[in-house]
Amino acid sequence: MKSVAFLLADGVGIRNYLYSDVLKELIEKGVEPILLHDLSDQAIEEIEKHHHYKFISHKIPQHKETVEQKFLRELISLARIKFNIKLTNNTSLRNNWKPIKKKFFQKVFYFVLELISFLGFKKYASILQLEKLYENSFSDDAYGHLLRDLNIDVIFNTHQRVIKAAPIIASAKKNNIKTIGAIFSWDNIPKAKLTVRTDSYVVWSEHMKDEMKLFYPEISQEKIIITGTPQFEFYANKELLQSKEEFCNQFALDASKKIICYSGDDTRTSPYDPDYLYDLASSIHQLPEDKQAQVLLRRCPVDLTGRFDSIVKKYPKIIKVADPLWNFDKNNKQNWTLVYPKFEDVALLINTVKHCDVVLNVGSTMAHDFAMYQKPAIYINYDVPHAKKWSVDTIYKFQHFRSMEGLKPVFWLNSKESIIETLDHAFNSNKNSKEIIDGQKWVDTISNERENASKNISNLLIQ
Repeated sequence: MKSVAFLLADGVGIRNYLYSDVLKELIEKGVEPILLHDLSDQAIEEIEKHHHYKFISHKIPQHKETVEQKFLRELISLARIKFNIKLTNNTSLRNNWKPIKKKFFQKVFYFVLELISFLGFKKYASILQLEKLYENSFSDDAYGHLLRDLNIDVIFNTHQRVIKAAPIIASAKKNNIKTIGAIFSWDNIPKAKLTVRTDSYVVWSEHMKDEMKLFYPEISQEKIIITGTPQFEFYANKELLQSKEEFCNQFALDASKKIICYSGDDTRTSPYDPDYLYDLASSIHQLPEDKQAQVLLRRCPVDLTGRFDSIVKKYPKIIKVADPLWNFDKNNKQNWTLVYPKFEDVALLINTVKHCDVVLNVGSTMAHDFAMYQKPAIYINYDVPHAKKWSVDTIYKFQHFRSMEGLKPVFWLNSKESIIETLDHAFNSNKNSKEIIDGQKWVDTISNERENASKNISNLLIQ
């Protein structure tokens, strides 16, 4: 029996690769999936409960990155970002370099690193030399004994930038174990964070494969396989759907009124989300009550700041809250918190998209989720007056938004004063509207093989 190990160095890959049908497809093919992980016992139980299957699972030993390894990794990232800026003529890529410099050592560390980057490593060949040094820094085959004992044939790494995965993949290569890595999201490739180098890679689309060719020309095109991503497959699962009445009752919504999903981002990416929510709610509040739409707030799962609370409290009839169903499992001995979605959150997200009329946010991937049901998305495109060192203009210049060039896949909200007008345009759109048609074209650009991703990945893993 062939054995395939899923490398989960954090909880990020659980939704796409463990809740989807990838594991089910492998089991049906007579393959033994092994979970090689740094997850909590509760997370493993959640996965096993979903599949009604007892997996072989093994917790990976803790890896402590050396100062040398961190220096090389960060230097590679900065050098690549600078190179990518010249390659694309897109200075917004610099926003992917935001190291934490609070402590004295951190300030010295990054001062030296940035000085060295300024003085050298401007040619692509020198970046490749740095990456070779980084890969060779994992020279002790620390995980070889574990991998041999488990008799693993293939390792599937679920996220390309998780540092803890790097030494395991290095050991796998030393032991001639095939390694395949997932490029986790559609916006990841230009960010210069391909920390974990595997034998081959799975990507969502031809567009992402082209990006890999542009940003990583040293990787052979034969090693980049278009499989699609399983995260959109859930939208075809009718068993997850509630009726609109059930959904509205769950969140105290009026099924006869329009529902706006306001989806928040993390505090670093979108620090003024509460201001935009306030603008939205206050604009709706000015309308006659019978014409007021409702807002269903879905905050970013890792945003536990409570920054929306005062606005929700001010407009309780307009704003209802659908908190993401994520677990935060603490391990006080090892001083980490594992963050991962419950499977129930998959159903919550699917029903939110199904029963809301429009999604509104600052440049979120949720536009693609709503495109699954041919629903409109509105991107906020104005700055709040007191914004400091942040602008929506920077957000929409990010490299991954170049994938919408020539299209109008969303409605643009260009001012607070135009909120109601823009909402009306979105509410009155239909399947023949340009924004809906182009929204479908956009998601088709960034994500191919949406109905077959799990099957494609499982077939690749057993080749």
